Amino acid sequence: MASTIRDVAAYAGLSVGTVSKYINGKPVKESTRSAIEDAIKVLDFHPNNIAKGLRNAKSFSVAILLPMLDSTFCTSMISSIESTLLPLGYSVIVCECHNDTEMELRKTQYLIDRMVDGIVLIPYGLDGKQIELIQKNNIPLVLLDQEIKNHKADCIVLDNELAGYESTHRLIELGHKDIAIITGNFEHYTSRGRLKGFLDAMKEADLTPVDEHIQCGDYSIDGGYEAMLRIWDTKKRPTAIFISNYDMTIGAYLAINYLNLKIPDDISVIGFDNFPLANVVNPPLSFAEQPTNEMGTEAGKLLYKRICGDYSDYPQTIMHKPTMYYKESIRKIN
Repeated sequence: MASTIRDVAAYAGLSVGTVSKYINGKPVKESTRSAIEDAIKVLDFHPNNIAKGLRNAKSFSVAILLPMLDSTFCTSMISSIESTLLPLGYSVIVCECHNDTEMELRKTQYLIDRMVDGIVLIPYGLDGKQIELIQKNNIPLVLLDQEIKNHKADCIVLDNELAGYESTHRLIELGHKDIAIITGNFEHYTSRGRLKGFLDAMKEADLTPVDEHIQCGDYSIDGGYEAMLRIWDTKKRPTAIFISNYDMTIGAYLAINYLNLKIPDDISVIGFDNFPLANVVNPPLSFAEQPTNEMGTEAGKLLYKRICGDYSDYPQTIMHKPTMYYKESIRKIN
């Protein structure tokens, strides 16, 4: 027999009213929330969200709107967000805009029409129109990975400047002077930050990067591949490269193999994020890692807090520091 709200209350040592208050999205004490969530998990309790939604004008669904589903970064975020919100009684709708600003707006309107209770947005469009549309309809919103200038919203981001700086600074410490970078769209928040960190480290060491050694890979495997080929086709070739995104790192590695280059003998490489590539290539890849699971979990928790009506600390910008891993893909030069 399926567990009931009375079973949850008894297991948690709380009143039915308190459990009902929590299930209906109202704030409770942290200790109470933890006890109820433990009881729900142990008893495998599933509230009747259809009936509950009719009573409270809620759909008990949230959405994740992202640029592309074939991005390893995006898919890793989906998993941690969903794991956070499913135990709280929310189903998750995932929408992809295929790196298209007009489609992003259409998908935004679609989610509004579906009456989702909240949206986690990994933005693609830079003008903030999608944010304005969501906020105009009073739907709780959390931005993930990007801030959009002049648009007030909760944001969970990486310290991108630090990631770019630390990666480049390490290569300079090893004696490299001709260093290249593969970055994303120069207009995007993450790209600007990682490129700025790269340029700051070069300037601090009184080094001037070759213009052709700064290439856009559009945060894609194909983009990383083509960018690496362009860099190696320059008259003055770099001795090291920082690739500022995981998918571009895969593409750059494919190009490096095509060019029959040896890492780190021909070129030292620092990539991005601790996904499968970092653990299977030889020599082991150096990389800057962002805490994707933690960021996704925080996004889910913060969205739920806003859905419950708690805006006491709005807007929040939570910035995470990267973790650096230096392995055999980089070497010291004279």
